[in-house]
Amino acid sequence: LASQKASEYVKELLSEKVALDQSKYPNAARLIDQEVAKVQAMGRSLNREYKYVDIYREKPIKVTVKVLVPVREHPKFNFVGKLLGPKGNSMKRLQEETMCKMAVLGKGSMKNKQKEDELRSSLDPKYAHLSDDLHVEISAVGPPAEAHARVAYALAEVRKYLIPDNNDNIRQEQMREMEIMASTEPHPPTPRVMPAKTKILSILDRARVAMEESYGLVEENEP
Repeated sequence: LASQKASEYVKELLSEKVALDQSKYPNAARLIDQEVAKVQAMGRSLNREYKYVDIYREKPIKVTVKVLVPVREHPKFNFVGKLLGPKGNSMKRLQEETMCKMAVLGKGSMKNKQKEDELRSSLDPKYAHLSDDLHVEISAVGPPAEAHARVAYALAEVRKYLIPDNNDNIRQEQMREMEIMASTEPHPPTPRVMPAKTKILSILDRARVAMEESYGLVEENEP
């Protein structure tokens, strides 16, 4: 009964958000989003120990971030196509390489715009994200240091796909992949398997290198 009331309340909130002029009342829209997230969180069995990070026992945690896609600055660029790649292969490789789960969510995330409008208007909490700005949700589960390192690595890698350039290395590689797929069915790449004992060190190193490359961080040499 409680879950049913919570679901009805979320639908009411989403209905108000759809009817709201979000460009005119952005603060009201943000408050509705916070209330929806709060109600949905109450419906899940939250672990109280998540309030703290247990690095002594390396108790696994889940780290989730939402990365805004700059569609307002570049409305004509196909960010979704670049992020997904041919048959979704680019995002699949990103997930395998960074060991994170990723999903493109929000307005404009679905190819069928009519279907997206229908699902958004349905007020189903499952599709509440369709009222949000276009974004990439990145999540990782693991020991605290590794989980945060995976997400840090993923952020640096995803940033490369948010550059509105149709002729960069990523797009050129995707075009070559599309040509190969059009001519013949390629064999799927064999995923690289790393020993468990070196995984944490490796992901930390890769996160550091990726951030240095993406953000131009240079470590100063001591005299």
